[in-house]
Amino acid sequence: MSTFESREAILAEACRIAHEQAGGTLATMHAEDGTPYVTYVLFHLRESGEVLFGSGASTQHSRNMAATPEVSFLIDNRDIVAADWKHFDRVVIEGRAELIDGEHADYSPFLAELGTKSAMAATFTKQGNLYCIRPRRLILRKGIEATKYLAEFV
Repeated sequence: MSTFESREAILAEACRIAHEQAGGTLATMHAEDGTPYVTYVLFHLRESGEVLFGSGASTQHSRNMAATPEVSFLIDNRDIVAADWKHFDRVVIEGRAELIDGEHADYSPFLAELGTKSAMAATFTKQGNLYCIRPRRLILRKGIEATKYLAEFV
């Protein structure tokens, strides 16, 4: 059984898991009718718990986030399930998606961070929009443990 007693330890483990994954699942609410919508996006999880990702300006999830910026983001190592399901790890970040426009002071450093993880993600982002999920809560689940490790953000 794993123990993550501090927020720092939870974030460090979440970053370790995220570093091994190219993409994650973004959940938004349809702008048109409020029903759930999920999509796969290339991302970078910052040590602060913020998630950086890019999106085309006219995609469904961009429209959704403009209408309702509250989102959920799933990072997992689902490829392991076929060989070793007991080590299926997942991280859920619940928070608010913020559009970071090209004039924002964080745009260039955030884009550089995203590009360090994935040149393809940075290329797509330059052609569209850069988003940052400001976390409210991060939930870490390790393997088949029932324990949820929570990191709360103010």
